[in-house]
Amino acid sequence: MKYLRRLYALCAVFFKISAITIGGGMVMIPVMEKEFLDKRKWLTRDDMLDTVALVQSMPGVIAVNMALMIGYRVAKLPGAMVAAFAVVIPPFLTILVIAFFFKTLSGNEKVSEIFCGVRAATSALILISVIKMGKKVLKNPFAITVAVVSFVILAFFPQVNVVHVIIAAGLAGVLFPESVTLSSKLPKEEAKQ
Repeated sequence: MKYLRRLYALCAVFFKISAITIGGGMVMIPVMEKEFLDKRKWLTRDDMLDTVALVQSMPGVIAVNMALMIGYRVAKLPGAMVAAFAVVIPPFLTILVIAFFFKTLSGNEKVSEIFCGVRAATSALILISVIKMGKKVLKNPFAITVAVVSFVILAFFPQVNVVHVIIAAGLAGVLFPESVTLSSKLPKEEAKQ
């Protein structure tokens, strides 16, 4: 019974998150943190960080990958299937509605104004995710250096493929393991939380 309630909760939460967040998987992260870390305590901060890092390096849609990973962590294979299904339904229904009204909405000035505001709010949500993740991850000079160098490369050299930057960052962790070991050791107070 408890397991079925957990599956139902996964379905409801991912459906709600998918229905209210516009802008993709990164926008969902702050909402997921509130639901799964703060409210339900199904995941730890480290679980969430690991999931986000892994999902961003996987091919496919971030939202679906997040649903699969978190669903699996919470309720194994049935959890992954339920969460993935729930996260796909709202965009699917939205696309059907937009397709039905496409001719009417296309070129409508009010619709363009609405999406201008939505894009601005989406950017703010992504920025919040970046700041929160940065506070958790950038705890030593090695991590800060990797983040700054990656940002500079991606911001000023758009021809560089993101995948190459991720691979190079991973190799840096392998080449300088003592730096990574230092960054993974948390102060005692933080480890207790």
